[in-house]
Amino acid sequence: MNEAAPALPDLDAMRAAGAARVDAVGWHYIETLASRTQAQSGPARVLLHTKLQEALQRFDARMSAEDNPKDAAEPLPSPLATLLQDMGPKTAPQGSGRSAGWPSENPRIQAFKKQLGQISVQKQVTQAIAQAPQNAGPINSHMLVLRSLGLMRDISPDYLNRFMAHVNTLLCLEEAGKVKLTHKKAAPAAKTRS
Repeated sequence: MNEAAPALPDLDAMRAAGAARVDAVGWHYIETLASRTQAQSGPARVLLHTKLQEALQRFDARMSAEDNPKDAAEPLPSPLATLLQDMGPKTAPQGSGRSAGWPSENPRIQAFKKQLGQISVQKQVTQAIAQAPQNAGPINSHMLVLRSLGLMRDISPDYLNRFMAHVNTLLCLEEAGKVKLTHKKAAPAAKTRS
């Protein structure tokens, strides 16, 4: 099975047409794939050549769509954009006398949630400061963070509440990432046992 090595396509025409302006990363991928294809021989070259041809076809379609914007279909919004649109302010019917805004809940419930959040943050900061290392130096990163939290608590409790909300969100995202990684590692192990 000694097949003749396929000839590489000429990329100069696409380069002259401004391929790098359409998609710099995609064009770099194609150029790198072309150089790797040229360096290989045998079945590896055939496989890389097939990938290069597919990448060139997709890239050529993007360049054609860029040249003819009215012929191109309107791109679908990203899932995040759709979510933000669903969560965004709803417009009030005309003539209703109400202004458009976020759907609101009872002001007493909002005040209760705010107060409960402040108490929770104060409790977290107090517990963190109480667990401070005893013999930490003045530039110990743990102590610097605890001092910063204490200063925020004293100077601007509202800022501390917002800051802690962001930190809690980041911690939740980190935990979700860890769970996803453990599921990915567990899946191959389960397949090998079967």
